[in-house]
Amino acid sequence: MAPVKSRTLGVIAALVALPTAAAVIPGRLDAATTSWRSARTAGTGTTATLVRVNVTTARDDPSAANTDAMRAPGRRRLRGATCTNPGAGTNAYSLEGWRVSGPTTAHLNPAGGPAGAASVFQAAFNTWKAADANVPTISVMSDSSVSHQQADHKDELMFASLSGRNLAVTYTWSWGGGVYESDTVFNTNVAFFIAPGEGDGCYEGVTKYDLQDVATHEFGHTYGLDHVSAAFNTMAPTATLGETYKRSLASGDAAGLRRIY
Repeated sequence: MAPVKSRTLGVIAALVALPTAAAVIPGRLDAATTSWRSARTAGTGTTATLVRVNVTTARDDPSAANTDAMRAPGRRRLRGATCTNPGAGTNAYSLEGWRVSGPTTAHLNPAGGPAGAASVFQAAFNTWKAADANVPTISVMSDSSVSHQQADHKDELMFASLSGRNLAVTYTWSWGGGVYESDTVFNTNVAFFIAPGEGDGCYEGVTKYDLQDVATHEFGHTYGLDHVSAAFNTMAPTATLGETYKRSLASGDAAGLRRIY
């Protein structure tokens, strides 16, 4: 079992209201989500039920990092990241009620994403696997052309336009009998970057969101973990510009994983 990284104590400048686990479903996907709650899977004769929609949102304004001062002269441009060095994680965890039953593949459509996304996603899955030897391996394959979430018995990763402050959304379906599928959509309207490492948990000079930071959180849902209100745990439901500390697990993240597997 890999050791859980202890986080350096830090100071939070202000209290932040965190959204609930369900959060806000992206506006452009609302109608489709409703219609898929009991969707018959093509060619299988079985019915999939959408059991959960988990949304990771930004605590800051994603559009501000990309706003051109000439186009919006009255708006102050961000001059650095809004993240802070992380405080200590807690022992808090919450369970979704499902688990990955065995080794599987996450099928990636890399279109619209940054170069290196496949490696980043694999590293994010590996972080969870390293925390407990009983956790099934999820291998990323760039072999998909799927551009929206769908119940098709395949875990799929993709980039698509989402609304508002949504950074990524994970949809989970159940067919009953312990069979689940999770698809994750990353927002193409958000500026992502790939940090060279976790560092001290915050890249102060970067006004983008670290893709691996967000992905590690999302894949916690795939493995069966829900949101927690502990701000510096990986399963906290919000992220900030320049933040990288969700790349490593807090004690509660690892404890929840061991509870499942």
